[in-house]
Amino acid sequence: MKERLRLASRAMQAGIIGLAISGVFTGELTYVPAAVVVLMMSELPSLVRRDLKIVLPVELNFMIVLTLFVHIVGSFSGFYDNIPGWDHLTHAMSASLIAALGLIVVVTIDKYAESIYLPRMFLAVFIVMWTLAVGVIWELMEYLVDSATGSHLQYSLDDTMRDLMFDTIGGLLVASGGAYYLSHTSMDHFVEGLQMSTAREKVGAMIESRRNRQ
Repeated sequence: MKERLRLASRAMQAGIIGLAISGVFTGELTYVPAAVVVLMMSELPSLVRRDLKIVLPVELNFMIVLTLFVHIVGSFSGFYDNIPGWDHLTHAMSASLIAALGLIVVVTIDKYAESIYLPRMFLAVFIVMWTLAVGVIWELMEYLVDSATGSHLQYSLDDTMRDLMFDTIGGLLVASGGAYYLSHTSMDHFVEGLQMSTAREKVGAMIESRRNRQ
């Protein structure tokens, strides 16, 4: 199963490259830089693994690539304008991804920061609030871009509220799933599976090296 997810991720990355090449040959150059940026973002898990030794779950890697792929395909193909609900689908997927990354960060902080203790119930509430906060910041950014450039990233107040509702749904799904998972496994097992201790040592060595140079 994990190998299939890896192959599917590579196939989607190849698809993103294909979209960029297609944009060059068809003259749709507007989306070519976006495709390049999305491709670079899809490689972030590999870079994190190489440089910090943090091993993200294969499922999360797949979700990152899938979310980026759906977004760029929607932009290239006009699905955001022509397929009802495409925008809400991408919002729900992005919110789920942000919630999952937030869960990893918060659980890791709870593990290594001795002065911080986060009850399991609070973790779930925090994940939802974190996801909503990022969603609100995104909507504010779209509003500012529309005001400055005359674009139409936000169609209406109803559209914005629906986006935030789908952000909430994505956050709730990950929060409930994360709470269920952590209730059936230890926090130590979860963090060690990500090899956070190795990453912590590597980051500490990097900081110490910079201090010595100064």
